[in-house]
Amino acid sequence: MNFKFLIISVVILSGFAGSAFAQQTVQLEPQEFSQEEIDEMKQKAVIINMNSGTFFIEFFPEEAPNTVHNFLELVESGYYDGTLFHRIIPGFMIQGGDPNTKDPDSDRRLWGQGGPKYNIHEEFNTFQHDRGIISMARSDHKDSAGSQFFIVHKDSPHLDGEYTVFGRLVPGLPNALNHIASLETDDNNAPLDLLEARIITAEVLDPYASANISIPDKNQSIIKKEQRTKGVVTIYYNSLHNVKFDLPYRWDITEATGKQFGVIIEPDFTEHNAKAQMEQSGFAPKVIVTAEPRDPREDVGVSTAYFSVEGGDDPVIVSNYVYESDDGRKAHLITTTQNLHDTEKGTVEFKIIQLTFINSEFQYSIIYVNVTEWFRYELSAFTQTVDNFEIMIDGRIQPINFDDNPIFKTLIAIAKEKPEPEPLPPARIGGCLIATATYGSELAPQVQLLREIRDNTVLQTQSGTSFMTAFNQFYYSFSPAIADYERENTVFKETVKLTLTPLLASLTLLQHADIDSEYDMLGYGIGIILLNIGMYFVAPAVLITKIRSFYKLQ
Repeated sequence: MNFKFLIISVVILSGFAGSAFAQQTVQLEPQEFSQEEIDEMKQKAVIINMNSGTFFIEFFPEEAPNTVHNFLELVESGYYDGTLFHRIIPGFMIQGGDPNTKDPDSDRRLWGQGGPKYNIHEEFNTFQHDRGIISMARSDHKDSAGSQFFIVHKDSPHLDGEYTVFGRLVPGLPNALNHIASLETDDNNAPLDLLEARIITAEVLDPYASANISIPDKNQSIIKKEQRTKGVVTIYYNSLHNVKFDLPYRWDITEATGKQFGVIIEPDFTEHNAKAQMEQSGFAPKVIVTAEPRDPREDVGVSTAYFSVEGGDDPVIVSNYVYESDDGRKAHLITTTQNLHDTEKGTVEFKIIQLTFINSEFQYSIIYVNVTEWFRYELSAFTQTVDNFEIMIDGRIQPINFDDNPIFKTLIAIAKEKPEPEPLPPARIGGCLIATATYGSELAPQVQLLREIRDNTVLQTQSGTSFMTAFNQFYYSFSPAIADYERENTVFKETVKLTLTPLLASLTLLQHADIDSEYDMLGYGIGIILLNIGMYFVAPAVLITKIRSFYKLQ
């Protein structure tokens, strides 16, 4: 599946639930089910009868008890009888469960917008969305599922962890999946042959003869996005090792191979900081997270071993502390430097900070590696990972809370300090933080315009490079705070967008300028600076003076 189809398909799927916003709905609170009640649901199955065949559905109430309970109740009430599989996308899924589709003469534009006038809470799990899996459809809000469901026609791993899997087609039994998926549809993926797409009846089978069902494959790791007060956060969760943490903004994750848990987190290629580092030393900054089993019977404490770059000199220890958290867990925090010789750039010095800690079963390490001169610029990726890192403690996922330790705070503060002397940051460091926050994406045309002007015009001359280097020193002293506030405050974001418009208009002049020398760059550059001073300061001052003079004359 190509990326374009992935995006389109997710949008199509998530757009089902007009019931979540086109009608008044009630949010049902999740129920607690006893093991006996869960076992009773496991003894049930559902048969969906159609003209073209049947669907036999078995359930996973241990993973999604409220969803299974809701589906069984709807089936028993006859809710699905006469409804259509109203959205059919071959090679992806078929979707049904909308009561608006019962009337063949109903407005097709309303198909996909119906529901039971209530929503249920999500029960996302790590079941893989393989062929035959049945999941609840929903809107963009995670708790917006009601009655609509979909059956996966072709393995769709991009849905894993984002929708509630609650059942599957019984393996080995004939079903109508291929037939329904092959029906001719209109431009909105709705079937043209309503007779073939219609559910005649849906019935509960109790007891279900094959109740001892096998559990389908699960993903041991899930990457998903979660809406929080400060915006959308990307979360990594590993169910096998019970590890959970937020990914740093615009960083990607790669799982290391092997039996032991290990992931590598790196900036994506839109990060100019990372790009410049690779150009300079062949190395991008990394955060490495590992977990190793430990014998809980051995009270050996936390390991004081530390990470080193393969092929480098022996590490030089800068700081080294072992301490305990408030709940008695020990942690080791160490900072080192290490030289790597014979690179394309000669000798490169790396700086490494590592936090190692233990719980009853595992020893964990969170490691940040970067070239020394760039170390403090990306240190936030390490602190963010530590700050949001959660593991299984006393039977539940909870924070490690080492970031609140005074020693940790002190060492991080020292690591963030400017070295003496410090070179100015390279001209290409970082992205357009304010513009990206304002226009919502690195790929926004306005952000691309700024980047193209910088890379293709300004940085093509020595004077332009010197200007950008000095400008970055000033710009990155305040831009992260403004960008963060934009994401929290919509009004402020729109104000910044309005403010940036004259600047963008003036900078487009550089795209059409014929700059062949340092003098041309200096001339156009000074002209653009003076133009913006006039627009942002002189013109408003003159206007305010004129207005005040006018009112004095009244």
